[in-house]
Amino acid sequence: MRDTTTKSGAQVLVDCLVSAGIDTVFGVPGEETTALMEALSASDIEFVLCRNEQGAAYMASVHGRLAGTPGVCLATLGPGATNLVTGVADAQLDHVPLIAITGQGGRGRLGRMSHQMIDLEALFAPVTKLSRTLLVADDIPASFAEAMRLAQVGRPGAVHLCLPEDVAAAECNTSPLPVREPPQTRAGQDDLQTLADRLAAAERPVLVAGAGVVRDGAAEAVRMFAETTHIPVATTFMAKGILPSEHSQTLFSVGQNEEDWVDLALQAADLILLVGFDAVEYAPLGLTRGKDVPVCVIDTDPPRADTGLVIAAEAVGDIGHALTDIRLRLKGQTWASVSAFDAARDGMRLALERRLTQDDTGPIAPSDICRVVTKSLRVEDTVLSGVGMHKLWIARHVQPQRAGQLIVPNGLAGMGLALPGALAAARLQEEGRVLAICGDGDVMMNVQEMETITRLGARVTVMVWVDGGLGLIDAHQGKDGPNFPFGNPMWDRLASAFGWTHADVRGLGDLPDLLNAALSAEGPTLVTVPVAYDAAGHMPAKAAPILGNHSAG
Repeated sequence: MRDTTTKSGAQVLVDCLVSAGIDTVFGVPGEETTALMEALSASDIEFVLCRNEQGAAYMASVHGRLAGTPGVCLATLGPGATNLVTGVADAQLDHVPLIAITGQGGRGRLGRMSHQMIDLEALFAPVTKLSRTLLVADDIPASFAEAMRLAQVGRPGAVHLCLPEDVAAAECNTSPLPVREPPQTRAGQDDLQTLADRLAAAERPVLVAGAGVVRDGAAEAVRMFAETTHIPVATTFMAKGILPSEHSQTLFSVGQNEEDWVDLALQAADLILLVGFDAVEYAPLGLTRGKDVPVCVIDTDPPRADTGLVIAAEAVGDIGHALTDIRLRLKGQTWASVSAFDAARDGMRLALERRLTQDDTGPIAPSDICRVVTKSLRVEDTVLSGVGMHKLWIARHVQPQRAGQLIVPNGLAGMGLALPGALAAARLQEEGRVLAICGDGDVMMNVQEMETITRLGARVTVMVWVDGGLGLIDAHQGKDGPNFPFGNPMWDRLASAFGWTHADVRGLGDLPDLLNAALSAEGPTLVTVPVAYDAAGHMPAKAAPILGNHSAG
């Protein structure tokens, strides 16, 4: 008689997920995950069937960004697992908590030449904090607990667990281990005082806030620090929204390929304070531009030693606590306005309001599209950017109203995240609308997930900037280099085929009304917009040509 107290390895792994508070798994099943799928079906975890494993991993990555707890994705062995890698690497480089689970052939096939068998532990090792094959069913709780810990501790990231099918079927007498919350550490008193002293001695400090500020829930602490000290704040793409665009201390965002207004401020700074800054967000030496300017760091993890920066002082621990502590140690000290800082701020504000599109019909300058998007946003909305030329314009010109409202993938910067990621965002959204902004090259990378969005009834709007080419690559190639034009689908038929509503924007004149209607629609909508990158000098920069009407428009 079978011992009814035993469970299969697959059931134990699902019990671990449930015990850790995981309520959703994104994935594509396969033969080698049959036992795992049966266990998931018997649990309260919702399995979101995706149309490609890359889409599943991107969904899990966006879930992790917004929920702050690990997103989970699932694939079978072989091509299922290899399809998963790009989205897992995205989470790892953007420091997003994610758990990837792959099926695998039985242990007797490991290391042998066998159908669909590759070393998945080795495959995922370079793009995760932990990649482990679960060789013994009784070890599943311990391995899962360590994976869960690593996914969230310090700078979060991706972990991978590989479950051979015979281990999934094996019976065992084991239970989930308690999931411990990541410890909250605080910077040492001596480090805080040293950093406060270095800051107090500076005349023209600039604070650069990165994605770690959003992850650590320290946006309000940064705002209070800026308002109390009058030190100006620039953000990376991934940290936009920490200060609103109208804030007196904002310097907007860093990270453009070309020299931008914020670079005036960085060049004038005599100290740069990096707060929650990840080296993958922007080349660290780009902040100092070769100058011998002191750099101080506040972060949850020690700064890497291979960035090229010379760190004058660092405070490692809870970001919000460190900022509050240093603010108190400064004892009310404030910094006077600097002309270069004011010029950077004023120049960027003019750039945001300047209309570059000449006519109300026809292709639209990217900055004008972004201004319409900004004006249409409500505080409860969420915006995701794809990757390509359009991302640079969104990162510069779309102005969120809160930290975390705008998701700009900038570590791996893989094309194809925005459309599937919008589904994950919509599932977490209690109010408001999710807007994914894609290029026409970017959107086709995971266009199949339009069916998933329809099937789940998600309230999503996908805006596609249409120019029929790889704009960022073309800009780098130059007018005399090879360009790569391509054809596009009939957008109205594509939308109809997936059960979406389509809005065809003919120009700047009808963009506001069509976008607002799309953001209010009950079902998923596809908005196609003709974009004219050449009307704005292709890539964002401090100076851009001005065409036609110069008003705010």
